[in-house]
Amino acid sequence: GTARGLGDRRGDIRADAAPGDRRRWWLTGVLAGLWAGVCCGVSGLWPVVVVALAGAVVVRRWWMIACAAALCGGVLLGALHAAQVDRTRLVDGQGYEVAVQLTSAPRPHEAAGRTWWSADGRIAAGADEARVSLSGNGDLAASMGDTLIARMVAGPPFGRGRSASLRVVGTAQVVPAHGPAATARVLMRQVAGNGDAGWLLSGMTLGSDQGLSPVAADDMRASGLTHLTAVSGANCAILLALVHWLGGWLHVPRAPRALAAGVVLGTFVVVVGSQPSVLRASVMAGLTLAAGLVGGRRAAAHVLQVSAVLLLMLDPWLAYSVGFMLSIAATAGLIAVIDRGALAATMAAQVATFPILLAIGGAVGPRTVIANVLAAPLAAVVPVLGLVALAGQWAVGSGGVAAVLGRALCELILRVAAWDGVPELTWLPGHAGVLLACVVTIGVFAIGRRHVVVVAAGLVALVSSTIAFADGWPPRDWWIVACDVGQGDAFVARSGGGVVVVDAGTDPETTDACLDRLGVDRVDLLVLSHFHADHVDGLGGVFTRPVAQVWVSPWREPVEQYEQAQRLLSGVPVSVPAPTAVALVGDMRLTVIWPERVIHAGSVPNNASVSLLLTTPHASAAFLGDIEPEAQQAILRAWPIDVDVAKVPHHGSAQFDPRLPAAASARIALIGVGEDNTFGHPAPEAVSAWQQAGAAVYTTAANGDIAVTRELAVQVRGRREPGLG
Repeated sequence: GTARGLGDRRGDIRADAAPGDRRRWWLTGVLAGLWAGVCCGVSGLWPVVVVALAGAVVVRRWWMIACAAALCGGVLLGALHAAQVDRTRLVDGQGYEVAVQLTSAPRPHEAAGRTWWSADGRIAAGADEARVSLSGNGDLAASMGDTLIARMVAGPPFGRGRSASLRVVGTAQVVPAHGPAATARVLMRQVAGNGDAGWLLSGMTLGSDQGLSPVAADDMRASGLTHLTAVSGANCAILLALVHWLGGWLHVPRAPRALAAGVVLGTFVVVVGSQPSVLRASVMAGLTLAAGLVGGRRAAAHVLQVSAVLLLMLDPWLAYSVGFMLSIAATAGLIAVIDRGALAATMAAQVATFPILLAIGGAVGPRTVIANVLAAPLAAVVPVLGLVALAGQWAVGSGGVAAVLGRALCELILRVAAWDGVPELTWLPGHAGVLLACVVTIGVFAIGRRHVVVVAAGLVALVSSTIAFADGWPPRDWWIVACDVGQGDAFVARSGGGVVVVDAGTDPETTDACLDRLGVDRVDLLVLSHFHADHVDGLGGVFTRPVAQVWVSPWREPVEQYEQAQRLLSGVPVSVPAPTAVALVGDMRLTVIWPERVIHAGSVPNNASVSLLLTTPHASAAFLGDIEPEAQQAILRAWPIDVDVAKVPHHGSAQFDPRLPAAASARIALIGVGEDNTFGHPAPEAVSAWQQAGAAVYTTAANGDIAVTRELAVQVRGRREPGLG
């Protein structure tokens, strides 16, 4: 009888649980509909609404109708946001005296010995209020929340959700932000001290990557620890989890623990500054972890869904933010192991973000995994010590022991970041590698929640065996390769059995070696964009194999290089292609878009560069020689340039039309350039313009040979840096 009664009770429990499970699935469907709708609305994908409504009419299930209604509502909301962005239009090329409040910390960039910065901001005065992207030369000593007052030149918007881009002309006046956050930063710098350890302590406490020496910054980047100096969902969640674990150790009930966590998070936001990125991270982590502390992992998972959709409804452009994706993934990983300790939580956050990091080309390997595991307990303690030191500095004028301990732990983190005793992990490239990373992530959370550290380390070690299957150099499915020939251009395209070489670099041996590495034994079409030495002096390296046809520029200067090239071209079909001329090589279609005429302005040979569009069944590319603004403007008037890959004109010179990067809308921008060249190539403003237009910028100076695969994955050879993007 007792057993029968227990069985009946279990049956009742299962019967009661089933509707709850269904409700959770319906909630997930509605939230997914809202999420998808907002993304479609800002992208203008109105046909999705028609498809959803048609599906709801055909299926005629109320849950389908609810999901379709959520999708339609999301589309309308997204469209309203898009209209708000389009409402404000600054005239391209016109100067404005404006005040812009920074909504992100300035990001420093460097190339060819020159530095520049970029940031996001919102116009506060001098023009209609609008979200914009900013850039300028040199360094900018400013923080998120500060206001820049300067004369700025408007350009086309770079990135989604922005009304324009603004380039600072001259020196900007920086008006520091006032309030608790600004005061906290000043006090933090006083108590943290100078040196890399001091700057890291203040950065991990308040969220800043400024102040580190170049060596320390490179070590943090190479070891995958730069996230420690940014306020993200993971940082907020770890802080809240620490409060939870401390409360458990002190036997504090769950509800008071959740309240204490909320107070700690609120204080943290006030101290760090209530900027958009901080609010996003704190809202997501706070709501999710609070639900987890009170209602467990299942409640936390649903609150994570709700908070993510609410944030998207307030700012739909977050859907295109990698930081937003990483915040969601990191917080979800923490939820899965909320009761397993700080080490397991940090490892779970790393594993959860693993596929995303691979997809965006981030550094992943044993060094990053080991560095994050070793730094995990320190990363949980350092911000707490920093906040204690900050409180002591504010209360009694001294951070005391907390600051000393914080700097000591930061020294350990810097030593971990500098350790490079683990060989690189070779991972499958492209979509296959991302899919494999997803399998590893699912495996860790499916079978290793109780032993997440051991299981994660084991699976990553197992996957390291893919070195036997991974591509060496070049990738098996390479499509376009930028050869590292120093200060010059030499590009190779291969598809459908055909091979095209665009320009020949500066040195025959270097060009020949690159073609040998690629296994090129014949060239179906050689394009010499113009006759400058950095494009034709390596011609002998191409002619160590048969060449079927050559296209050349109509401008026969410089005379010396032209005559030297003619000696090598004798006996080969050579022609000057007319505009709109088309060549079919394999499954590649090459269309000549320039020169239509000779422009006697700027550099005549550069502006006479043969420029072409290359299209294949899988992707497209533009090769633009060394054309300068005059030719670029003519091409923009006559041709729609919308490609996947762009060869940036003239090695990334500062002489460019600011509309070109946005018009090309390329995912990948390639620059052939020599290291430490005397021309200042690539110019910071050119690289920044292509980056802000959404392109990942790669240079042969920083990356060596650069290969783009048919799937638009990028693999580099011979240099440390993964790219400038």
